[in-house]
Amino acid sequence: MFQTPIRALATLRLRVPPVIFAASAVSTLVFIATPFLITGLSQQGNINVNRVGLISSTQLLGFVIGSWGSGRVFRPRRKLLVAAVLLGVIANVASGLVEFWPLVGFRFVNGIALGTIAWLAWAEVFGDDSRTGDIAVIGPIVGTIGSPAVGMFLDRFGTDTLFIALGVLHLVPLLFVHTSRLTSGERVRHERHRPTRSALLAMLALGCFTLGGSSVFVFSNSVGRGNVGMSALLVSLVYSCNAIAGIPSSRYSGQRKYAGLWILATAACAITLGFAHHPIAFALAVTSWGFFFWMAVPACFSVLASHSKYPAERAGDAQAYMAGGRVIGPLIGGTMFVVSPQLLGLVGAAIMIMAAVTFIVLERRQGPLLAA
Repeated sequence: MFQTPIRALATLRLRVPPVIFAASAVSTLVFIATPFLITGLSQQGNINVNRVGLISSTQLLGFVIGSWGSGRVFRPRRKLLVAAVLLGVIANVASGLVEFWPLVGFRFVNGIALGTIAWLAWAEVFGDDSRTGDIAVIGPIVGTIGSPAVGMFLDRFGTDTLFIALGVLHLVPLLFVHTSRLTSGERVRHERHRPTRSALLAMLALGCFTLGGSSVFVFSNSVGRGNVGMSALLVSLVYSCNAIAGIPSSRYSGQRKYAGLWILATAACAITLGFAHHPIAFALAVTSWGFFFWMAVPACFSVLASHSKYPAERAGDAQAYMAGGRVIGPLIGGTMFVVSPQLLGLVGAAIMIMAAVTFIVLERRQGPLLAA
């Protein structure tokens, strides 16, 4: 099961500073833990799952602010990375010691820390295709190993201890601070241009894709545990399969096409999660989701670039639209899940289908035909 991520790890030559790699890995683990924490808080704390979804939304809102605000206020420096890591330590440890509403606030603070770390990581490899893969592959690798570890830890020690453990893990990158040097230079400011109307449509569709997807996927752990009846360990192993499936598709070097069809395939997984409450169906849907999602996103970026007069500017904008979708998605998903998992699957899939149709239309047209 773990041969694929081990091979991917073996291909890395670590052309990014160790402190960046370690901080990105810890940040990824925090995001992986979020669905487990939502389920754990709902069950152990007897909190409505719709309210618990605020944890994911506020954390992602903080992530948006951290990733975009950092690039506009700060320069990439080790001191900023250390500050973000320490902020993550404080936010996670405090999350394990407080009641629900203060917890929501600390998840927002943690999101700012995660967003800052993500910006520093991508700023370090910006414009260097040979090193971009070193950052992109962290998610699937950490997901493969981290999901079962988080599931077992949560089953044994509970949510509060997991929050504190995530805070302690934030200290690991500090071990590499003095042996790492950030090479990202100062960015020269250029005049920004408005996106073409077709590029704007593509970015809105990307936001709908992540909105519909996150509304379902954030609560997939709750579906697996509550509706399918699987243990936390089994669900975590399925998440590992999701991450493994994402490794070959995220590292695929061929031409990226059929963005709309890959989104439709992801939507089919959402419907399966909503209606087919059987362990095999759940495992197939979650695993396939990992492959389809990472085939879809780069293909969507390819469509966006073909409809943009200034593709480099749109890359950052697309990340913002996607992050915005992830902020709203769990709020909608929580409301639907309270009614029924079937409604959750239908609504999430319907939103993704709208995105798929948009990309199918755009992909059949060449160039920014709807220029502003």
